[in-house]
Amino acid sequence: MHTRHNRRVTVAEQSLVTTDAAMGNDATVVSERAFELLRQQALDPDSDWLTLFTRKGREYVRIGPYVGLVQLADGTQLELLPKLEQPDQARPLLLTMLRHLPDSPFRTLPMSPTGAADLPLWDVFVLTFLNVLTTLTRQGLQRAYETVERNESVWKGKFQAGRHLRDNAHHAERLAVRYDQLSADIAPNRLLKSTLVTIDRQLPRSPVQAQVRQWLCTLDDVPSSANVSDDLRASQRLGRLFTRYEPALRWAEALLMGQAFGAQSGRTNSLSLLFPMPRVFEAYIAHGVRRYWPESGQVTVQESSAHLVDDHIGGPKFKLRPDILIRQENGQTLVLDTKWKLLDGTDRRGNYGIEQADLYQLFAYGKKYDATRLFLIYPMNPAFRNPLHVFGYDASTSLHVLPFDLSRPLATEIDKLAEYALSV
Repeated sequence: MHTRHNRRVTVAEQSLVTTDAAMGNDATVVSERAFELLRQQALDPDSDWLTLFTRKGREYVRIGPYVGLVQLADGTQLELLPKLEQPDQARPLLLTMLRHLPDSPFRTLPMSPTGAADLPLWDVFVLTFLNVLTTLTRQGLQRAYETVERNESVWKGKFQAGRHLRDNAHHAERLAVRYDQLSADIAPNRLLKSTLVTIDRQLPRSPVQAQVRQWLCTLDDVPSSANVSDDLRASQRLGRLFTRYEPALRWAEALLMGQAFGAQSGRTNSLSLLFPMPRVFEAYIAHGVRRYWPESGQVTVQESSAHLVDDHIGGPKFKLRPDILIRQENGQTLVLDTKWKLLDGTDRRGNYGIEQADLYQLFAYGKKYDATRLFLIYPMNPAFRNPLHVFGYDASTSLHVLPFDLSRPLATEIDKLAEYALSV
């Protein structure tokens, strides 16, 4: 039997994991047991965030472009953070970017996550859930009437003659009755209770455990969910009275179900909160463009009105979905696409690291959306700090490859992007 040690290991996405301390700064070292669990995960066909390979007779696991939190079955907790020039900025940047990930509970993360920079991701997530729970319960927990059939000492509700004769033949002091009772034992409250129980059990050494225990006392009269999936479905069917529960239930679903937002987590993790970094980067920039782009442009995100093939057996095929379309008042259309990859601005022979397929994709966007100025946006890094020389597809269509500085305020970088895009 392996002892759970609840060790936290911080790993940069797209890096190596090994058991060999001699690898030094080239890889993150974990225990033999943790490595074996990761190895099993990499071999699992239902998992797509790890790959296993051998080099010089030694096995390594490579983390894919995923960030978030994974707890292995032996208690090892992996924090996967963005790979940045300044590693100490990785956690606050990730928290800032996650706030703009659509269809997730992370919009309620701290507005200024720098104060949480030294906290484990798990503690930040738990504290945010508890803050949402505090906001919810200020108005009181929602209760609902449930039908109860009991033997009572007083008349209450409707008398059940048949059950009374069957159950109380030798108990003249009891009455078989059926009545409606206002109860906190409803699906949304059970999910909140189950989330607290899971948090309390998952990482018992967490510094926020005292707050979790207080909340468990507050919900003492609410049982945990007997079936989380059923209660989630039941909560989704509830009416307007439960709208205020939505932020808390989104967190409950993420923490209870171990969600992998766009990744397949596989079978070996008791907890997974995984996010594909390309999607996080895309959502972050899309939010910035929607909010800070000059008013002269109409911004559309993930538009799919055009197809690569206009006609095949009477209909179009293969939707084209650029990350961002901006239609200017002067009739020009700009196409912006984001790629989470580190380019090398000096490597002309290697095409700077740009995938040829991405160039084909942008060309198709330009032709089908009638855009002559196309933009590929990559994260800035020490080898890519300035725009590349313009790629001219033809006399009328140009592609501009730009760096995006994640260390600067989002509004500042969007202003810089807009100034460049509207001047070329």
